[in-house]
Amino acid sequence: IVTPEAASAATAFTGNALPSALAAYGHYFSLIGMLGCIMTERLTIKPNMSPEEEDLIAAADIGVGLFGVLISYTGYLRAVEYEKGFDFYSHEPLFWLKMAFVGVFGAASLFNTTIIIQRAIAKRNGKLDPMGEKLASRMIQICNAELVAITTIPLTATFMARGVGYSQDFPWQAEAALAALVFAGLSFKYVKEALTFEDSPIALDSSSE
Repeated sequence: IVTPEAASAATAFTGNALPSALAAYGHYFSLIGMLGCIMTERLTIKPNMSPEEEDLIAAADIGVGLFGVLISYTGYLRAVEYEKGFDFYSHEPLFWLKMAFVGVFGAASLFNTTIIIQRAIAKRNGKLDPMGEKLASRMIQICNAELVAITTIPLTATFMARGVGYSQDFPWQAEAALAALVFAGLSFKYVKEALTFEDSPIALDSSSE
């Protein structure tokens, strides 16, 4: 038997139920899609890749960017329009910790993106040098860091959504500024590293000489 109180609770958010569910689905779908693209990069990157492999990591990196846009948009909807609302999340320290982790993830990914764009332009102009061991190792390190971040961010979100550490007196403006500063500073660092990176030359196989 359904009591009036239970029925009222069950239908309290009926008006936003469908868009909220779609936003949640889009958020999880984009997370899985991003994970698949990063894994594709991680398993493909190696020294002296073939042209087809160069094209594959370029396509995978585009996928990371597209899924990143989708996860940002659906995350915004969930934080502001649906779920508990921004007034709750803004006073949740773990929300801003999550944002800082997202900033680290996004900034680190700029290294691989910058390198892949550079190599795509060089390939189009017929001036693409084979990727060396040093650059391949660094790009794989970035992929590994991205995979760690993708497993860490949802864990932070799980605690955040349950109000762990919530404080109405929390100075969220300072935490938001810190998260933005982390993203800006690390973005500069990784883009500069990519633009100035000096790869090691490919060792020639003596048997082919």
